[in-house]
Amino acid sequence: MTPDTSAPLPAGPHASGWIDFGRWRAQRLSHLTTLLNWLRDSGIDDALWRDALLELDQRLRRDIVQLAFVAEFSRGKSELINAIFFAAHGRRMLPAAAGRTTMCPLEITASTRQHAPALRLLPIDTRLDAATLAQWKTRADAWTELPCADAMAMQTALAQLADTVRVDPEQARRLGFALHHDTPRAPDGRVDVPRWRHALLDVEHELLAQGLSVLDTPGLNALGAEPELTLSLIPGAQAVLFLLGADTGVTRSDLELWNEHVGEAGRARALIVLNKIDTLWDELRSADEVTAQIERQRESVAAILQVPLERVFALSAHKALLARIRGDDALLRRSGLPQLEAALARIADAERRELIDGGWRATLLDALLRVERQLQQHIEQAGAQLDELAALHGRNIGLAQGLRRRVNAERVEFDGAVTRAQALYAINARQLAQAVAELDAVRLLEPLRQARERLRLALLKTGLRDALAATCGAILRSIATVERELDENRDMLSAAFEGLNTEFAFGVPTPKPLRLEGTRLELTELQRSFLAYLTPARWLQLQRGHHAERLLDTALERLRTVLERAQRDLQAWNRSALASLESQLRERRRGLARRAQNLEQLGGTDAELRSRIAAQQQAIAAANQLRERARRYFEGVLH
Repeated sequence: MTPDTSAPLPAGPHASGWIDFGRWRAQRLSHLTTLLNWLRDSGIDDALWRDALLELDQRLRRDIVQLAFVAEFSRGKSELINAIFFAAHGRRMLPAAAGRTTMCPLEITASTRQHAPALRLLPIDTRLDAATLAQWKTRADAWTELPCADAMAMQTALAQLADTVRVDPEQARRLGFALHHDTPRAPDGRVDVPRWRHALLDVEHELLAQGLSVLDTPGLNALGAEPELTLSLIPGAQAVLFLLGADTGVTRSDLELWNEHVGEAGRARALIVLNKIDTLWDELRSADEVTAQIERQRESVAAILQVPLERVFALSAHKALLARIRGDDALLRRSGLPQLEAALARIADAERRELIDGGWRATLLDALLRVERQLQQHIEQAGAQLDELAALHGRNIGLAQGLRRRVNAERVEFDGAVTRAQALYAINARQLAQAVAELDAVRLLEPLRQARERLRLALLKTGLRDALAATCGAILRSIATVERELDENRDMLSAAFEGLNTEFAFGVPTPKPLRLEGTRLELTELQRSFLAYLTPARWLQLQRGHHAERLLDTALERLRTVLERAQRDLQAWNRSALASLESQLRERRRGLARRAQNLEQLGGTDAELRSRIAAQQQAIAAANQLRERARRYFEGVLH
């Protein structure tokens, strides 16, 4: 967006969104940890809350926003990253000068105890192996590690991202690089390719520590050679920053990069950066004329890329970095960077809070309802025991014998409830195992693994589209089958719970329905993106090296993740559906044991009876107090 140089400087992520979210998340985690610790010490049945609240805790802890910077070479990605993340060092950290820019993808994350500040580099010749980037990340010995203990060491290490190595054309093709008639060549015919395939930077940084990571992707040629970037890493980003040059507009290669590697899914969350607007600053023209020209550029870009105008930001990354280093607020305003940072802050803050809040309240309220239901049952049973004891007051203690017989009869009746529950568990376990097996990754992905092996040995790499389409179709059919089975399982559980509630005075709620719509949508989008990647123009590339194998390995890994997550979802749903019954059975068993113990230990004096009545009254008061404390602890997290 065109900057207003007279307006107050917008708060960038350093001052607002990222830090606000970090504090908000830390506060949430603190309250949730307090609740979990109290629940562990309270004696409340952990089947009612443990799975749901621990998953909530883990979801909040692992919540990471990844920003993917996507652009052709020389659009200023590295300079923009320098301006946003590294200006505090007072120097240009990532190489961004003419002829010296990052040549391989770079992931930037917060350093941890396991990874001290360092740059790790994966050699380019690892592309001669079929292993994917995800697989290489598990092999520490394959990476060259350069310490980044201070700014100077980091700058020196990052300079290697611009390194190239000279190879003959055939080797370049085997490494996955597309060569054209205009590709620069040395006098001996050899060509320069990046020295490194991938880079990982672990660094101490306030924004990264708040749950942010950065992916810098260098140009069409590099993206085309790494299917994981297009089909896994970029789709996994919460925001895509697509950079263009104000001096070039949308070029043919920009448009190809946009259509093939950002795609429909990325388009919905992309922010377009029209960089290098300082090339349009002209002292021989008025400020209004310059602003009007920049606005026309923004409107043209929005129309070509088919995105809303408010998501196109005009800025100068170079001037922003210079302004930050010099402390020049006026130049920083004019650079246009604060507007982009404010948009990123909204993604970091409001949108992430909304996303987390969507499941946060529902999970907590459901757990609270289960806890209160159990405590209410405990209070009612304790009240019934108090009534029994009160009925003996002032009367013949011999009446206790009749109450003992009644308790024994209730125990026999309870044994019948347990027997029915055990039969229910056995039927449910069979149905659950059947549903889980329907989503078994080994079985569903075996045809795709076989296709990969055929491709590995084949002279021509064909049949990828059919293999992917067939596998995704089979998984979608399995999801439909599982949903039908879950509906039958839910109907069976509901009927069984209703019978137990009626005959044995339980209060087991009807299970909520489970729909795997999220899994279906993710799978459909995954299939669409993979098939869109397999264009006729990419046919030659698939014939070279291990590109086709890496593509299928990427597909196999993503599909396996989707299936395993779906299995975990339905297992968690089933545990939740049975949790109340299991808890109420345990509570009923404990209640019967307490009643029998009270009656067995009851002596022949009114004093002993009064003591038992007082103890029971105290137990009821303690249970009521526990219920009130549970409500306060849950409300403390909810609000």
